[in-house]
Amino acid sequence: MPPKKAKGGDSEEQAVLAYLQKTNRPYSANDISSQLHGQVSPAQAKKILNSLADEEKIQRKDNGKQQIFFAIQTRIDVPNIEEAEEEEDSIKERAEQVGKLKEENRALASRLQALTSALTDDQIRERIAKLAHEIKDNEERLTQLRSGEVISPEERKKIEAEHAAMLKH
Repeated sequence: MPPKKAKGGDSEEQAVLAYLQKTNRPYSANDISSQLHGQVSPAQAKKILNSLADEEKIQRKDNGKQQIFFAIQTRIDVPNIEEAEEEEDSIKERAEQVGKLKEENRALASRLQALTSALTDDQIRERIAKLAHEIKDNEERLTQLRSGEVISPEERKKIEAEHAAMLKH
């Protein structure tokens, strides 16, 4: 008498089949068991995979003692030439859009950098006030220099005394 399927065996079979079709690559029974994170044991995986191969839902390749299972490739929809060309045109169009958007992004980023590095209105007012104060100080100094009163008489005596002291040493 053939062994009875364990409870939930059909769902395990569906999980294995769905995984093989989703990943679309070859696996051994142990690989399937580990990839499904213990949902099926390696022995169950081998039985399920062999049963699916016998039902021709998947394909099996024997390589000595090892068996590899994979989804049937003929069931994959291959687009016709017109659809493929439309997809290629769409990809090229999107690539051009991406290029334009990247260029626009660079321009906007550079403008943002320029705006953030510029002085604010308050900073400009402070700078103007500081420069006006410097201008006033420089103009006072310039008028003093033009008048010939560069050094006051007390400063002049002090400098001459220091100079004479230096010459004696």
